[in-house]
Amino acid sequence: MELRKPELAQTEIYLYRRPLHPELFTIFLDKRIDTGRYETRMMLIGNGHLIAFHYGDFHLVELLTSRKDLLTEKGLLEEITVDRDQAYQVALDDRIYYLLHVQAERMSEAVFGSVHAEMTQFAQTRGIFMSFEQWASEGELPPFSFIDYERRPSELDIFTYHAFPGDRVMLRTQSVFSLEPIVPGQRPAGEDPFRKPL
Repeated sequence: MELRKPELAQTEIYLYRRPLHPELFTIFLDKRIDTGRYETRMMLIGNGHLIAFHYGDFHLVELLTSRKDLLTEKGLLEEITVDRDQAYQVALDDRIYYLLHVQAERMSEAVFGSVHAEMTQFAQTRGIFMSFEQWASEGELPPFSFIDYERRPSELDIFTYHAFPGDRVMLRTQSVFSLEPIVPGQRPAGEDPFRKPL
């Protein structure tokens, strides 16, 4: 498979109610969680991510990628652009409840450099992090992807950050996968100083 630098303009989030074949993607880092009630696989796929949440026979997959050419329409719930702040919520047969917030924050060069450095340092002690030096243009900071999470008995909160230095954009998502109905505004406070509450 051709490995090419992701472009923000082509990046979108795709939600599926079926598993996707991981071999479609180049997986840089991979982490699995099994709580006994639900299972999750989190993958960094090159300035993008794939989160696969499974509860019994129910599946919900969140995919952030610029490679639409790899995807299928089968089981696709929603296609969400990342060029503006957005929120999306869905309940799958009253078994899996899902909430997504997306924010593409454009910054000045100085602010982006400062945030990039802080987040790179912060990510060394949490979640999964990958810096993509191979995609750094001359004189530019490298893109990176970072997935952080908080696991609870009936809920998984995922926080992702994708740096696009060429655009000076920090793309942030906050997702909640829950086995119980989600009430916005009543989320537990996380320790991550970069998070913004739902």
